[in-house]
Amino acid sequence: MRKLKEDSTNTTRWGKSTGAISINLAFTSDSGEYWCENEKGERSNSVNITVTAGDVILESPAVPVMEGDTVSLYCRNKRTASNIPADFYKDGLLSATGYKGNFTIDGVSESHEGLYRCSISGAGDSAESWLAVRAHITLSPEESQESPETSSSNGSPHLFIILSVGFTILCLALLLLVVGLIHCRRKEGKKYFLFVYV
Repeated sequence: MRKLKEDSTNTTRWGKSTGAISINLAFTSDSGEYWCENEKGERSNSVNITVTAGDVILESPAVPVMEGDTVSLYCRNKRTASNIPADFYKDGLLSATGYKGNFTIDGVSESHEGLYRCSISGAGDSAESWLAVRAHITLSPEESQESPETSSSNGSPHLFIILSVGFTILCLALLLLVVGLIHCRRKEGKKYFLFVYV
């Protein structure tokens, strides 16, 4: 697995790994977009990581969020208590003031995508962090209807229903057969005892 990183100078750095990687001493220069690729060139979703040297930290989703989701941004000062009022900026413009240090966006849309930062009076600003928003993929009516091959390969509920009904009919048939045999033998005047061993 190849690990990639794109920094603020748009320089891509490559590293090789067979699993997770870790940065033991993080510096602001380690900020950037991270993702991984396999040998075939297939790429994972990217993750934005921001390393800051300041006291103010903006906590935001590192991975893209889906349209319609609720997103919360948190601004905190690592040297003082939480729930401090903070101003939140999107693309350099004041977007909201969170009196408890948080800013919640209900029903996020692609228009909310952008660079966010926060500011705490007397403590300074956080580094900027990219909030990525992805649209829900809507299928056309033809694409949304599953073919019989697809539904059967997905562990179709139809198969479960058919097996359940078949099992029930088989149990009823066996029960009727046993009751019929007992009834016929009684008519002939013979007694049968049914023993059940547990």
